[in-house]
Amino acid sequence: MPFLKQRMTLMTAMMAFGLVMASPARAVDLDALDLIPAPSGTNAILSYSTFTKRGSYVTGDGQSIKDGTGLDSYVGILRYVHYTDIGGLAFAPQVLLPYGSLYNGSLGGSALESASGIGDPILAAPLWLVNNKESGTTFAVVPYLFVPLGTYEAGDSLNLGENRWKFDLQVGGTQALGNGFTVQASFDTMWYGRNSDATSEGVGNLEQDNTYQAQIWLSYTPPADTSWNFAVGYSKYWGGEQRLDGVANGTFTESDQVRLQAAKFLTPTLQLQGLLQRDLRVEGGFKEDARVSMRLLKLF
Repeated sequence: MPFLKQRMTLMTAMMAFGLVMASPARAVDLDALDLIPAPSGTNAILSYSTFTKRGSYVTGDGQSIKDGTGLDSYVGILRYVHYTDIGGLAFAPQVLLPYGSLYNGSLGGSALESASGIGDPILAAPLWLVNNKESGTTFAVVPYLFVPLGTYEAGDSLNLGENRWKFDLQVGGTQALGNGFTVQASFDTMWYGRNSDATSEGVGNLEQDNTYQAQIWLSYTPPADTSWNFAVGYSKYWGGEQRLDGVANGTFTESDQVRLQAAKFLTPTLQLQGLLQRDLRVEGGFKEDARVSMRLLKLF
């Protein structure tokens, strides 16, 4: 019986994973100080490179599948941002173009197909309702629209695109604490459209409940050398129960994650940033043992 129960758990996880594993990113992550706008008229081009290592899958009921389980990924993002004003409020329309590959995938000894290509493009438009430079206080509302143009093959266990519209509304801000310290906090709600081509037969309607994410960063800019910034962060993500043709498939995701970040302006307009992330707890998905990101930012 224990073997049969484990086998059924694995089969359920495989089915759910094949239906819902699309973009390797579960939510809209913010870096430290992202919610501080640049001066109006500034343009920014950013390039992200992220490598992630996963060595276990945790089912919705908390069972960890480790033997013969893993998934590696590389995700790159090209991002363009233009800072301007609308009615005296800072505004920054932007576009993000993700791409990458998912590889070395297996679950309980069963191999998962690799995948590569482009992800779903993202349109974002943060609007700062508060931007007080004297007190170091900001507050922004940030809508994100995910456009289903990424690489997608119905029924494949791994995909870069998701074949569905998504909309995320993020609110958050920053507060300077003095002596070089700044705190940033944000909260997201993600809405999911329907994927009407979810299975290999070219049918199947996949629906998903809202997901939520809370993030907080504490950053430090040394007063003696303001070209550096160091930060520690925490993220909590939950929700997203899914249904195929109206029947719950038992899939949702909850995770707690810690983050460390360091950034350096090499010149007044060129910044290099490194980020290390690790999941502390996961239910309903692969647990990230390590995620390493590099970001290059150019202002002009």
